[in-house]
Amino acid sequence: MEILVVVAIITVLAAIAFPIIGRVRSNSYRVEASNRMKALAAAVQKYSEGADGALPAEDAAGKDGWDSSMTPAADKAWYNSLPRLMQHKGLGDFAKEGRIAAYYTNENVTFLPGAPYPKKTDKPYFALAINSKLQRKDKEGKKGDVKFNHIAVPERTVLFFEHGMPGEPKAETSITHKDYDGACKGTGKGFAARYSSQGVVAFADGHAELHFAKDLLTPTGDLIWNEDGTTAILWLPDPKENPNEKAPK
Repeated sequence: MEILVVVAIITVLAAIAFPIIGRVRSNSYRVEASNRMKALAAAVQKYSEGADGALPAEDAAGKDGWDSSMTPAADKAWYNSLPRLMQHKGLGDFAKEGRIAAYYTNENVTFLPGAPYPKKTDKPYFALAINSKLQRKDKEGKKGDVKFNHIAVPERTVLFFEHGMPGEPKAETSITHKDYDGACKGTGKGFAARYSSQGVVAFADGHAELHFAKDLLTPTGDLIWNEDGTTAILWLPDPKENPNEKAPK
């Protein structure tokens, strides 16, 4: 009987403790994600100051794989240029050293400990992405020459956001999402919510906020936008341009 009583007490305590431990861990992950993304956003500002106002490249030419990350063309990609500016290793550095496992640790400043990284290592996966609408293609498929000072409302314009991994549950099942791919760039359509249905978004002025998917997307999966430019969360440098359409010529 004494053993049964002890077992019962342990079971009750475990039932109470596990949810608390889970919440504490989730809060820790949220704070870490917010801090890292704010640091990256601040690094973008510093990068632009030394690059005649230019934003770091959202990726490198071709596929963003381990091999391509080591090429000179990838030096300007945000996943190399920003960590190096922060005195850390970029993706290409981990690849050159053959330390792929280390890339998925806190040694990597773009690593988010609360994200469900895939176990496969066929390519690098990103738990956060840079806003690809900042350097979107025009109707001819060319990227425009956008500089940091072109961002009209930096306190409302997205720089980075938590990005979904393959197989990760969608941020909101009632919203049409694209399939998560863990890419280095994207828009709200790839937004992941890892903390009580919310995810971290970092803005061009260097601050970060928690948001629900419904703050970013309509039920059909379009980015929320108002023609008068008063949208709370912006994806384009010009708030009066529709982020759901291709750029005008």
